[in-house]
Amino acid sequence: MKPRSFFYPLLGCLLLLGAWELLGRSGALGKTLPALSQVLSVFLDAPRRALLLRSAAATLGSAAIGYAAGACAGAAVAVLAHLVPILRGGLDRMAVLVNALPVIALGPILIITAGREDTPAALASVPVFFLLYISTGLGLRATSHRLDLMFTTLGAGRWQRLMKLESVAALPSILSGMKIAAGSAMIGAIVGEWFGAPTGLGIVVLNSMENFQIPLLWATVIVIAAITLASYGLLTLAERAARRRIG
Repeated sequence: MKPRSFFYPLLGCLLLLGAWELLGRSGALGKTLPALSQVLSVFLDAPRRALLLRSAAATLGSAAIGYAAGACAGAAVAVLAHLVPILRGGLDRMAVLVNALPVIALGPILIITAGREDTPAALASVPVFFLLYISTGLGLRATSHRLDLMFTTLGAGRWQRLMKLESVAALPSILSGMKIAAGSAMIGAIVGEWFGAPTGLGIVVLNSMENFQIPLLWATVIVIAAITLASYGLLTLAERAARRRIG
């Protein structure tokens, strides 16, 4: 990694955090934007720090379950559409319909069908399903025609071409979709918690707003952003490793 590629993003983050501190201290935006030092003091308070850790664990668990379920379902349906082209048109429309459904509208339905505790995971899986369906399908169809023809000439069957050629070529696209889906899973889980989940970062956000605990609200946002960025970073490293291995 070049020093500049590390230095400039770091400088940008420091400038942003410094501007946040100055704006908060000046009171230019009122009480809705406390100084960064006030927000960070929340993490030094043992009871509130414990609350954030418990809530983060609950939200991360729901997001992980929804992420895994949505990713597996999306990839499986994409493989089915690839193997049986006659089904692709209908499955494409189904995926678009699933993605077009408003998350807020799905919440009450999932409460009745899945229950309040499982609604965050169910809502997290919806956007992940769509993103993995699209990225997997595009990756499978992007396989080199020459390589596919060579495998066919050498006597490889449909399943062999899928496992040894198309799935390998599709891996970077799949990982790219998984990278984008990480943030969507967190958002889905948090929104799902608003429909009556017993615990989670979404509940902390609502309670902080209702009780006007603005530093706690911003601290929760920082935790959500940190989890999302960490997931994105790990999947970015996996994507780069896959591209290097294939290339």
